[in-house]
Amino acid sequence: MRIGTFVMGTRGGDYEAMLEQTVRCEELGFDTVVLAERHFRHAPLLYPSPLVVGAAIAARTEHVRIGTAGRILSLDHPIHIAESAATLDVLSDGRLDFGVTRASLDEEAHVAFSSPKEDSNGRFTEALEIISRAWGDRPFSFEGEHFTVPEVSVFPKPVQRPHPPLYVVAVSPERLAFASQNGINAYIGAIRTPAELAETADTYRQGLADAGHDPAAHTLSVNRFIYVADSDARARADLEAPFMELMHERAPDLKGALVAKYGSVDELTFDRMLSDFCICGGPETVASRLTEVLEATDTGYLLATLNFVTLGHELCTTSTELFASEVMPALAPSPARV
Repeated sequence: MRIGTFVMGTRGGDYEAMLEQTVRCEELGFDTVVLAERHFRHAPLLYPSPLVVGAAIAARTEHVRIGTAGRILSLDHPIHIAESAATLDVLSDGRLDFGVTRASLDEEAHVAFSSPKEDSNGRFTEALEIISRAWGDRPFSFEGEHFTVPEVSVFPKPVQRPHPPLYVVAVSPERLAFASQNGINAYIGAIRTPAELAETADTYRQGLADAGHDPAAHTLSVNRFIYVADSDARARADLEAPFMELMHERAPDLKGALVAKYGSVDELTFDRMLSDFCICGGPETVASRLTEVLEATDTGYLLATLNFVTLGHELCTTSTELFASEVMPALAPSPARV
């Protein structure tokens, strides 16, 4: 079992606090720290420059892997992304997990970067092909609808050959199908129920097999919102109001998906989210609910979202400590974690 942590911003936490937290996560036995990309009013939720932040993490750590979930390919030129990601892989001595996503949370970033959202699917597909070819050993050129690249050799080359592990943020059926058809690892799951996760996992693995890829050779990472306190009651008291603020005011993509699913914003209650996907409680409760998720999906990679931009930094770090000391050994016992 591989366990990563999705490093979002916290209330009161700055970049230095986040960097100190990632160092501590390595000490606690997390396998991966994962960053996403958000811009403008959403930037505090995560970070607008994940590869830059990743380089800072690489400078302070020794062995924890550094992931993105994901770099928004439609907003930038793919050669620039290929160069920056390869540089991070070099600086980290081959610790990059390169995750990508199609589009930003809303229209604002696409307008600001002159990248229409309606073009994001085509730009995403072309950009990923260009990045993969840029990391190859031979010069290449590319002629597409959205990007044209003359014959070039791109440097540096990543340490990991032929390239760092690739992941697609597969929150939609279309992205999941793209990942399976192209034999790419996938991140799934933040707001799916265990039953929905099981169906998604089956769909992904069947899609891999249908496309001629070995499902056992590909990684399906399941993301969960997690908060751990000394007791279930204490955990709820700490998280309920901040989590409601997060879902109603700071995560428009998730709110929109949940309202569409539940039928009304009035149904977006903490009890409903707690039942469906938010894991909040004492160590035993959290371990039990995560075991249900892991058994439903047969995943070997849990991505734990333990930071919340609406929750105080100290509460987030305390929850992370409890998760590592009390929950992780129950999920993935090993000499490094016991």
